[in-house]
This record gives sequence, structure tokens and C-alpha cells, in this order.
Amino acid sequence: MIYDFTKTFKTYNANSYKKSDFASTRCPKCPAVGRFNLHGSYYRHAAYFTAFKLVCELVQIKRIKCVSCKSTHAVMPGDLIPYRLISLFLVMYILNLFYIQKKSVLSITAAWGFSFQFIYSVLFTFHAYMAAIYNHFRESSGGTVPPGLDAAGLVELIKKPYLEFQENYIKLNKRPCFMIRFFYKAGAPPAGILT
Repeated sequence: MIYDFTKTFKTYNANSYKKSDFASTRCPKCPAVGRFNLHGSYYRHAAYFTAFKLVCELVQIKRIKCVSCKSTHAVMPGDLIPYRLISLFLVMYILNLFYIQKKSVLSITAAWGFSFQFIYSVLFTFHAYMAAIYNHFRESSGGTVPPGLDAAGLVELIKKPYLEFQENYIKLNKRPCFMIRFFYKAGAPPAGILT
């Protein structure tokens, strides 16, 4: 996957990309730079929260193909999480309600219409990534992150601003945060960044 952090899924337009947009982009699978052809697109769902309700929309995702290694890559907007229906904003919103505002799962369910299974899946994913997120901040901040940071402290670090966190996490760890698929396998697929 190649991430374009200049766009969110609300501003993303798969048809706006040209071959020249990838002139300085490195292939995530091989060392080639800028050797891409446009290679169609596909649709995926993205869930987000607006006007006090959960909304799910189809998003057309651009695909490109590396001429050198023949691999294809999706060009993802910065706020979509691979292999997940929910957007990064929605993850951060639920984590903020639970850890910062101290809302219970049942009160979040009653107030916002999320199912409790959905909320627990977000919390489970966050707990699976907590050590990696903590290590990310320790490595990228030069040791200014206090030891033994709890879940609420990590959420505070992530949400200032969360898209910048995701971009830096991908650069350092070669994979997006909160991605479920490949999490328990070594060598998750690398992710590139479109600059």
C-alpha cells in the first residue's frame, strides 16, 4: 500500500491521480522509484461518524503497478485503515470517549448507536497495538516519553494530531497502526508513502 497523507477519504478522488504524481514515490516491494503505471481501481467501504450517526460509504481506491517488480499497490488516503471498515478518526473518537472522557461501553452504545461488539473490537485492537505505539513514541521522541504510560496517556499522544501519528508510525514501522490483518505475523506487508 502507498499512503497519500495529503488526502482523507472525504477529499480522496481516485480519478484525480496521474502517472506523474508518483514520479518520486518508492515502490514498497522493490527499490524502484517512480516506475509506476496507473492500474485501475477498486471500491471499498469506509465507516465514519457524522451528524450524530455512523455512516458507511463506498470509496473508490486507485491502484498502481510497479513496472520493475510487477507488483500492484493501492493508493490509500491517510485516514483509512487497511482491512478495516472504520476510519482512523472513528477509532480515535471511540478511544477518546472511553479513555479520556471515561464513558462506559454501554453508555457509548446508548448515546452514539455503536454496538458494544464494535466498541470492544476497537478497544481490543488498541490493546494489541499499545506496546508498539509506546515503542514508536519512545523511538521517535528521543526519550521524552515517560515510562509506564497508560492507555489514556497513549491516546493523548496519538490524537495530537492523529494523521501525523499514523504517517510517522508508517515511516518508522513500515505498516499502518490499528491494522488487524498480518498483526500476529512477522514481516507485515510494507507500506509506502506518497510525498
